[in-house]
Amino acid sequence: MDSASAAKPSGILRSVEKHAHLVLQQINKMRQQLEFCDLHIHIRQTVFGVHKLVLAASSPYFAALLSGWMKESSENVVHIQDVEPGIFQLLLDFIYSGSVNISTENVQELMTAADMLQLNHVVELCCDFLKEQIEPANCIGFFQFSEQLTCQPLLEFTESYIHGHFPEVQMGDEFPTLTKDQLIRILRSEELCIEDEHQVFSAAMTWLQKDTSTRKRHVVEVLEPVRFSLLPPQRLQKNIEEVTDFSLRVALQTLLREYCEPSLSPKDKKLCSFLQTSRVRPRRKARKFLYAIGEKDSMIFDCVECYDPVSKQWAAVPSMNQPRCGLAVCSCHGVIYAMGGWVGSEIGNGIERFSPEDNTWQMVGKMTVPRFNFACCERQGLIYVVGGIGQEGLELASAEVFDPIAKRWTALPSMGTRRAYLGVAYLNDCLYAVGGWNEEQDALNTVERFSFEEEKWLEVAPMKIARAGVSVVSVNGLLYAAGGRATAQNFVAPVTSDSVEVYNPHTDSWTEIGSMITSRCEGSLAVL
Repeated sequence: MDSASAAKPSGILRSVEKHAHLVLQQINKMRQQLEFCDLHIHIRQTVFGVHKLVLAASSPYFAALLSGWMKESSENVVHIQDVEPGIFQLLLDFIYSGSVNISTENVQELMTAADMLQLNHVVELCCDFLKEQIEPANCIGFFQFSEQLTCQPLLEFTESYIHGHFPEVQMGDEFPTLTKDQLIRILRSEELCIEDEHQVFSAAMTWLQKDTSTRKRHVVEVLEPVRFSLLPPQRLQKNIEEVTDFSLRVALQTLLREYCEPSLSPKDKKLCSFLQTSRVRPRRKARKFLYAIGEKDSMIFDCVECYDPVSKQWAAVPSMNQPRCGLAVCSCHGVIYAMGGWVGSEIGNGIERFSPEDNTWQMVGKMTVPRFNFACCERQGLIYVVGGIGQEGLELASAEVFDPIAKRWTALPSMGTRRAYLGVAYLNDCLYAVGGWNEEQDALNTVERFSFEEEKWLEVAPMKIARAGVSVVSVNGLLYAAGGRATAQNFVAPVTSDSVEVYNPHTDSWTEIGSMITSRCEGSLAVL
C-alpha cells in the first residue's frame, strides 16, 4: 500500500438532519400512549407517565432527583408540589417536543414552575414573551415578579423600561404597590428619563399618600433620593401645603427646613447647594444639550454638532454611520434617534441611536416603511412617525409608532390626506399633523388630529395659510405653526413665509399672530 492510499479516510461521516427530530417525535408518541414509561409523576390527583432518561436529559433538577444517590432513583413514583397540573403538562410537552404554548394568562406561573424545575429554555422563552407584552401599566408588576424570581435579564429589562417611561409609570395604578426599598432604588437612578426633578418628588408623594398612616414614617428615606436643590422652593412649599394629613405635612415642612438655609432676603428661603455634586446636578438623562444632525445645504451629510448652553460652545461629536438628508430626528429616553431620509441613492429605513453617555452612534433597527421628508415627535417614551415620501416617490398618509425599549413598530391608522414636509406635535393627548405638501394639491393648509382615545384621525380647522415645510410646536395648551412655503401661483416660484398662526383646540380655530423677522421654511421650533 502506497502512502497516498494510506492517507485516505476509511469512511465518510454522513448524517440525517431530521433524525433527532423524528426520534423525539416518536418518544413523545410513546409517552402519550404510555409505552416504556418507567416513572409516574403525581401532582395532586393527576398522574403523568414519563421516561426517566428523557427528563434527566432535559433538566438538571430531574437529573439530580433521579440520580443514583437519591431515593427517587430506585422508585417509579415521584410527587411534585407547588406546580399546577396544567402548567406541568405544558412543561412536559416542551420536554418532549421543544415547543410550549405561552399566553398572558399562564406566563408567570409557567415561568415560575420552569425556574423551579430548571428548564432554562422555557424560562428564556417566557422572559422574551414578557418583554414583548410590557407597557407602562404592567411594568411594575413584571419588575416585582422578576425580582421575586431572581431573573436577572428580565429584572434589568423591566428596570430599564421603568426608567425610560418613568413619567407615565409613576401615574399608573401599579406604582404605589412598590415596596419602600424598590421605590428608593428606582428614585435614586441616574437613568430616570424626566422633564424635571419635580416628577421624582411627585412620585415619592404619590407612594407616601397611598397609605399615609403606614408609610409616613418612611418620609425621610423615600424623599432622600429627590434632588431638592433643583426644585423651585415656592412650588415645593405649595405642594406641601396641599397635603391633607397633618402629621405628614409637619414632617415635610420640617424636612424642607433642613434642606433650606436663610437667604439674604428675609421674605423667602432658598434651597441649599448640597455638598454632594450628584445632588445639585440634573440626572444624566435630564440634562439638555442641542444637537445639529446631518444634511448640509440640502446635501446628504453625516456630520453632528453639539451645543452646550453652559459653555455656550459648539463641538463636533461622532458622525452618523449613514450620511442622510431629509431625515427625522427625535430625542427619547435621554438618547437621540435619527431615522429614514435619503441614504446614498435610495430612501433609507435605518434607525441610528446616539448615546451622549457613550458618545457613539449605533444602528438599532429599521423602520417598517422607508421614508424621507416626514415628521416625528415623542409622546410618553414612544416615537411617532407621520407622512413623508415613500419608495414609489409618492407622499404618504401612513403613520406608525416605535417603542425604543422593546424595539417594536406598530402601525397607526392612516391620515385622510397624503403629506410630506409636514409638521407634527403632541397636544392634549392628541397628535396633530399640520400642513405639508403633496403633488396633487401643492402646499396644504389642512390639519388632522389623531385621538389616542378614539384611535382615529379627524380633520380640524384648517390654517389660514397653506404651508409646506412648516414648523410646529405645542406650548401652554396651544399649537403654533410658523413659516413654511406657500402655494405657487401662476407658475411663480413658491414663496417662503414669515407668518405665524396659533391653534386653540378648545375653540377649534386658528389665529394669526405677529410675523417672524425672517421668512423660514423647513426650520424648527423649540420651547424653553
